[in-house]
Amino acid sequence: MKQQITKNAIEAAFLKLLRERYFEKVMVKDIVEECGLTRNTFYYYYEDTYNIIEDITTREVERLIANMKPGDSFFDLASDTLEYFDEYPMVAKHVFDSSKKEEIYRYVRSAMDVVIRKYIGMQDSAFSRSYGTLSKEERNRMSRICQYILRGLIDDWLSQGMTYSLKEEMNNLKDLYDIFMNRR
Repeated sequence: MKQQITKNAIEAAFLKLLRERYFEKVMVKDIVEECGLTRNTFYYYYEDTYNIIEDITTREVERLIANMKPGDSFFDLASDTLEYFDEYPMVAKHVFDSSKKEEIYRYVRSAMDVVIRKYIGMQDSAFSRSYGTLSKEERNRMSRICQYILRGLIDDWLSQGMTYSLKEEMNNLKDLYDIFMNRR
């Protein structure tokens, strides 16, 4: 229990600092000063700041997978994911618009791949009776397409100055998709 309290304090200090500065400018020294711990305590729990992002992302992946239901759309799943960015836009900006952007995107892509593959597997088994199952190549392609959509939305949102809600943008995209698919 004490371990989780300490990890939560480190995480909260890290996120607070990320609201104020870019990822590469958040130093372990700053985190421990912010939460009143020693460097040794930090290094007992984390190797570096990437490990904090890894912990947060892993928890988010587990939450998303636990909340998935057959019949959910990719748009619902993505909308839920993007809600965090709407709540903490400066954290998103300071992580995804930093000089470490590509390294972080690689990690996030890997985490997104886990969620998307779980989602595709759930949907595929729910619809396989009507349409047949997807091949491994088709699952890979679907995962890449979903990742491209999310990356494109995040990049555009950042370049537009985060002036709109990513969750609303995803919901608008879903509405357009539904209109297009129903016209066929």
